[in-house]
Amino acid sequence: MALTEKELSAIEDQLSNEKLLITKFKAYSQMCSDSDIKQKCNSIASRHQEHYDRLLNFLS
Repeated sequence: MALTEKELSAIEDQLSNEKLLITKFKAYSQMCSDSDIKQKCNSIASRHQEHYDRLLNFLS
């Protein structure tokens, strides 16, 4: 099943959003001195990385 231009555009936009969230939460993690918050930020970054990877699968 081929994706429409609109669907492709929406996936590309979401990929950009997920990439931004990954970058932000990794940066937040590096700024934290509290180990619990640091771990939570890393966990959130990992979850968004999973979302990013799933979206990429739609394009392949």
